[in-house]
Amino acid sequence: MKILVTGAAGFIGYHTVNRLLNDGHQVVGIDNLCEPSTHTLKMARLSLLGIDTAAITDGAPLRSSIGDFEFIKADILDRESMLQLCKNGAFGCIIHLAALAGSKASNDDPIGFFDVNTIGTENMLEAAKHGKVQHFVFSSSYVVHGSHAQSPLKETDDVDTPMSMYACSKRAAELLCYTYASAYRLPVTVFRLFTAYGQWGRPDSKPMRIAHAIATEQPIVLLNDGYLVRDFTYVDDIIDGMMMSVNTPSHSAKGVPYALYNIGRSKPVPMLSFIQSMEVAMGKTAIIERDPASPHTKGESVEMYADTGKLESELAYSPVWDYEEAAPMFGRWFIENYNITFNM
Repeated sequence: MKILVTGAAGFIGYHTVNRLLNDGHQVVGIDNLCEPSTHTLKMARLSLLGIDTAAITDGAPLRSSIGDFEFIKADILDRESMLQLCKNGAFGCIIHLAALAGSKASNDDPIGFFDVNTIGTENMLEAAKHGKVQHFVFSSSYVVHGSHAQSPLKETDDVDTPMSMYACSKRAAELLCYTYASAYRLPVTVFRLFTAYGQWGRPDSKPMRIAHAIATEQPIVLLNDGYLVRDFTYVDDIIDGMMMSVNTPSHSAKGVPYALYNIGRSKPVPMLSFIQSMEVAMGKTAIIERDPASPHTKGESVEMYADTGKLESELAYSPVWDYEEAAPMFGRWFIENYNITFNM
């Protein structure tokens, strides 16, 4: 199948493209490469995918040297370019991953986050409609669960009380996805990702910031006096779950071609336990600063982990990586590559 991946130079984007190529798909990836803080990592990821990063120019397709992959520097906010790309591309599936992330950053830049995460998603849905795409896969986030969140988090929970502009923009995009599925019969699958981590991670993600703080002997500030629980999910499990849906668009019982799934490890892990695993792997002791403030001040809750029963029953999802095994692999990768292939 010919598949378009937005945000192809990002953390999940890189691993998605890599898996699709290994599975024999033809892939076109786009990314605007605009964030200075992620630039070295994005260049490293694209190089691993066989792209000559020195040759990248706006709008010009570049062929990979190692697989059936073409990369285009392009922006999802350029509506006309997205329409033309999808009209001419004959894509069977779009995997829409391009986004801005981070609760605090979103509250500092609400307009920018809404533009990219919501209007950008609408642009891609419209392009998919006109391009007669057979399946649209959208990456959302567990942060849409707002002030009413009670773990384990379910797809049927009330998510209408977002605590950050990031959460709001992702929830609005989910609603757009449902509307396009209902009004235009565009098959859509939405995944809510839970605390993904692994090699070539996003610099502003909590796992990467923990690794960076340990490596550079900087303090890790933990709210709620250090008691926080998250659903740390190794990237391979995330990609496994997403790939299960690519060839099998789901339809709800009411006939709307729309499906929503949590995708996580579904095992609550105390933040301090995850940090301890990283300490062992990296050979350094973390500097912990316990802050009594509520995590609600940062747009999240104390305990946030997934109920993945729906994904398990409908698509046979079966995550395999526990943090005790995967966190050390991640920590060793960070030590081996930080200030060598990327910096933060």
